[in-house]
Amino acid sequence: MRLNEKTAIVTGAGGGIGEAVCRAFAAEGANLVCADINAEALSNTVSGIRDAGGRAIGVAGDAAEEAYAAQLVETAKGEFGGLSTIVTSAHLDVPYLPVTELPLEDWRRSIDVNLTGVFLLLKHAIPVMAGGGGGSIILVASQLARAPKPGRAWYASQKGALLSLAKALAVDHAAQNIRANTLSPGPTADARFFSQWPNEAEAHAHASTLFDRLGETHEMAAGAVFLASDESSFMTGTDLLIDGGYTAV
Repeated sequence: MRLNEKTAIVTGAGGGIGEAVCRAFAAEGANLVCADINAEALSNTVSGIRDAGGRAIGVAGDAAEEAYAAQLVETAKGEFGGLSTIVTSAHLDVPYLPVTELPLEDWRRSIDVNLTGVFLLLKHAIPVMAGGGGGSIILVASQLARAPKPGRAWYASQKGALLSLAKALAVDHAAQNIRANTLSPGPTADARFFSQWPNEAEAHAHASTLFDRLGETHEMAAGAVFLASDESSFMTGTDLLIDGGYTAV
């Protein structure tokens, strides 16, 4: 029960890594405010946690809206009495195109969710975390911030921005006992990655890791548990890279 008495907001909780983080946190004793734009997927996550004996509340909405960010924080305060942990796993994909071909509306919308949405949640969450004695911020980035693929200029730049943002947060809020780190998953076996390929076998064949396989969502969630727990109490402003050696070659 490494996260007992901690309360976390996890965005992107409707599936993939975000869902795995929610389940892992609940198994370690955390209270969960689960956030996602997909209400049905979010309901499935929350139901699964509750059926396993965990404590979770789902709040559906658009991560790019400030009112939604405020609602998530107020829910954590109202239902669980405070807030100690943030995991930003919500992400909007747009077409994999170079900047010369990517429509401006796709660029702007992806930034609204993938960067501005993070800013909005932090803006409302950090004062509550500070008032409760501190906590841990975990921004989900990507190995592609270090080693981009073709057509991912928008993705690599936004994930790279999260690496810098975590460092800046660490500097600004260390005195409030708030730690800030990024978690950078490598290619992961979830619906989002599989959607890029004709079938799952083809997806696994393009893992590009030293283990010749995709990472599993529970492996990424284990990193988030570590960053949220007191085991990482001397860790801030850095990146936890879990990529199966993707960036080693």
